Amino acid sequence: MADHGDNLCGGIRQIDDENREEALDLLKKTLETLATGDGPSLKVVNVTSVSSQVVAGTLYRYKVQLSQDDDVKESYVEIWSQPWLKENGTNIKIKFDGEENNSVDKTF
Repeated sequence: MADHGDNLCGGIRQIDDENREEALDLLKKTLETLATGDGPSLKVVNVTSVSSQVVAGTLYRYKVQLSQDDDVKESYVEIWSQPWLKENGTNIKIKFDGEENNSVDKTF
């Protein structure tokens, strides 16, 4: 039987304290890159949960509060990281809670 700490391919797992800083750093850097293009300028206010899934790269899922100017929104962020791709190796999707028509989907 597999140890619960094992990283199974395709399995979703909550990020532990040891790896949380790396996941939060990825979130911050990806939001900064998004803001340098035509995307919104968003800042992390609070992180409620972080999980990851290994699927042709790593798919990180965040439940966070993001701020744009003084407006704080509950948000769901997915970052699909494929670092071996020289171009278009990162995709970010942001959905704002309660705002069906307001979302972000960018690849860079």
